[in-house]
Amino acid sequence: MANFDNPPLKPRRRPLWITTAGLALLALAYALFWFSVATKSRDAVVQWIDGQRAQGYAVRYDSLVTSGFPFSIRLAFVNPGFGAPHAVSPWGWEGANLEMMIKPWNLQDIRATTSGPQMLAVVFKGKTETFNGAAEWVEVAIRLSEGVPKSVHLLLKAIELKAETVGLAAINAAAADLRIDRLVTGKADYQTASAGLSVSLQGITGPWLEASPLGNAVQNLVLKAEQMGSFDQGGLVQSLENWRDTGGTIEIGTFNFQHGPLKFSADGTLALDDMLQPIGALTARVEGFFETIDALKRLGAVKSRDAITAKMVLGVLSRKSSSGGPAHLNLALSAQSGHLYAGPIALMEMPKVDWRPFKD
Repeated sequence: MANFDNPPLKPRRRPLWITTAGLALLALAYALFWFSVATKSRDAVVQWIDGQRAQGYAVRYDSLVTSGFPFSIRLAFVNPGFGAPHAVSPWGWEGANLEMMIKPWNLQDIRATTSGPQMLAVVFKGKTETFNGAAEWVEVAIRLSEGVPKSVHLLLKAIELKAETVGLAAINAAAADLRIDRLVTGKADYQTASAGLSVSLQGITGPWLEASPLGNAVQNLVLKAEQMGSFDQGGLVQSLENWRDTGGTIEIGTFNFQHGPLKFSADGTLALDDMLQPIGALTARVEGFFETIDALKRLGAVKSRDAITAKMVLGVLSRKSSSGGPAHLNLALSAQSGHLYAGPIALMEMPKVDWRPFKD
């Protein structure tokens, strides 16, 4: 039987103003958090810039604007520039813009982008050359761990830079994707991969290719490699010597390369000899080797006698494609004692790496 004298109590509804006030307090707290993180991030970047200047690097910008509230922090540099005027090979870069981005709740992932007008100054044949042009897109993503980079990922799209010097080849890149990963923390022995490298390039031209007998463009390049063993901190030459002496190598899992008529696919191992010159052994599949040998002979990199011998022997070893494509060659390539060998045949003398400018 219903009790009409004592009806059930109705649940009390929280007044709307309490909910609104709570949300407003949360929004205010987040805004204060965002502005605090944004200010600290800006200060950290300015402090880093001051540190780079103290080390001899050239860093410039017209203004630095902070934005991105509420979901990101954006630091926009207007007319930025960065360079190493006192390096062994001085270089410099300037752009119309550079934007750095992080999430307020994740300060370990940093992303920087630029596009539009670009200037690059590099040393070529002992002279500083300046290249001007534009980039459709450049992006660098850095992931930090314990305050140091764990990975660096660089993306480039449609870069065209023309040389100020008349007749000098332009720098072009249709696309580029480069990634470096730190695989271990601390010291790694020769059996442990300490770093990984992944590179993909398409449509590359530049003055460095002007002397190539195979043309002035690299159509594509794909490289995946790992560094076995780790480098010590300190001078470059001493670190390389220690790495070599402890059995350090570079393990190449994939190396695909097309430059003019040469199509090259290989895997293998590289190291350094007692003079810090590259040595190694690769298993390769090669197309366009006849055209390549002829081009190297015209350049003078391969002697006529060696070119004839190489074409005779390699011609016997080559195989016709079952699909009617060009002939290809499976062979062992090796670098030792300053020479490049295709099987037992010495193809050419390798240029020596001069480490003297890098010694302490």
